[in-house]
Amino acid sequence: MRHELNRRSTTAIIALVAVVLLIAGSGCRTAARLERLEQGVQRYLERAYATGFDGRAAEPLSLERYHEPTPEQYPEQLNVDLKQSLALAARHNRDYQASKETLYLSALSLWTEAHNFEWNPAASLGALWSSDRQAGTRDADGDADFGLSRRFAGGARFSLSLALAALRSLAGDGDNSLSSALGMTLTQPLMAGRGRLVARESLTQAERNLLYAWRTYSRSRKSLLLNVATDYYQALSAYDSLEVARRNADNLRAARERSEDLALAGRLPSVQLDQARQDELRAQATLVSAQQRLDSQLDSLKTSLGLPLQVRLEADRRDFERLAAAGLPAPPLSFEQALQGALQTRLDFATDRDRLADADRAVRIAADDLRATLDLKIAANASSPGGPQLQLFRVGDGFYTASLAADLPLDKTFELAAFRRAEIARARQARQVAASRDAITARLRADWRDLNSGAENYRIQKLSVELARRRIESSEILLEAGRVNMRDLLEARDSLINAENSLTQALVNHRLTWLRLLFDMEALPVEPDSLWSPALELAEAGI
Repeated sequence: MRHELNRRSTTAIIALVAVVLLIAGSGCRTAARLERLEQGVQRYLERAYATGFDGRAAEPLSLERYHEPTPEQYPEQLNVDLKQSLALAARHNRDYQASKETLYLSALSLWTEAHNFEWNPAASLGALWSSDRQAGTRDADGDADFGLSRRFAGGARFSLSLALAALRSLAGDGDNSLSSALGMTLTQPLMAGRGRLVARESLTQAERNLLYAWRTYSRSRKSLLLNVATDYYQALSAYDSLEVARRNADNLRAARERSEDLALAGRLPSVQLDQARQDELRAQATLVSAQQRLDSQLDSLKTSLGLPLQVRLEADRRDFERLAAAGLPAPPLSFEQALQGALQTRLDFATDRDRLADADRAVRIAADDLRATLDLKIAANASSPGGPQLQLFRVGDGFYTASLAADLPLDKTFELAAFRRAEIARARQARQVAASRDAITARLRADWRDLNSGAENYRIQKLSVELARRRIESSEILLEAGRVNMRDLLEARDSLINAENSLTQALVNHRLTWLRLLFDMEALPVEPDSLWSPALELAEAGI
């Protein structure tokens, strides 16, 4: 008897250990499941990209864990050119990292939504040991449930369940009882809710949202390139302004010293000497302001790159020399051709048009909700009798039903309100498409005007610099001859400073306007990992 009890106890312990190991094993599969998740997400990313970008192979989406950069990671002074700046922004810019995550989360949402239209298994296990000393009983029982369910694109829902139950007495004769049950249910809408348009809407919208996320991500990195280039070139402009201010301060100091010599020789009135001293002081104040502007521009560039503000950053001023040596690019297209191309290729405008199609679909789905519902439900249940041996299901003795359930459209208050909201949303989206078309047209017109006026302004400022330099040379000669006073020379120097600064800003503005035009035409290709674009090559003057 004791041997039999030990054997039964051992059997119960083995069963309990098996349950524990099964649960632990499912936890160990987490890594494998995450790997399947990543593969599924990448598949949806590739499909969406091929759909929205003319069948091209998907760009790599590197979603590395973001690490906040620290000053210790960089040398005492970090020297960067434009290409290196863009590479840093691709690694560290917080908004760019967030745009990657938004795209990934859209693919993840589609992956989870698509899971509802696949065969989804479910399983549960249970075990219980009980002892009633008053009744003199000790029992061990367990149960297992397995299920399978799926939604179909036509609106049908299917579920299958299999249940097993076991009861064993550990006292007395040790009777066993094994039983099983099988259940199946199929529900098919026949009126409202029937068909791919309605039943598959959540999956359809998730697919389109992923496509929109791809477009937004592609535009966001181009926008980041534009922002980094703007901050970079403005920093170069600040470097040039600082150099001009420093050179002007040196020249005015030399002019003041020469004025003092002329005043000692009696050849210059004291009032003109005071003017020279005042201009020197003003030049020193301008030098301080130029240094402050440079520091501010460098801080703005660091923020765009995602770098700590404590990092000492210096932009490569040779980029400005190359920019000044390169010719001003001019678009080879007419405005009408550029506008037509932009309306066909702008990713954000394509999304606005597609959202209008989404709104049309929402109206049709809301109209479907106004119809009566009529569902066909087929159910089957079979079980095996309990006993010491597990028996097959008695299908012939099973319980089978087929039913129709209808919901007449007597009160559709909420559905009517939803239908009107869908119609209004559709009208709003149609206006949004028109507004986006006008905004693109207006933006391109502004780019075209700015590019043309910028080129003319640059030509004028170059002439102004040449005239200012000749004016200074003439004023210096005439001052030596006593035919002009110091004020004329100082005014000539001020004119040169203003002309040089205006020339620098005109050059930078034209370059940035050119990049803005490419951005607004969707003609600014960008490498996702480095943010570099062939359009940044100064040798290229065409689109």
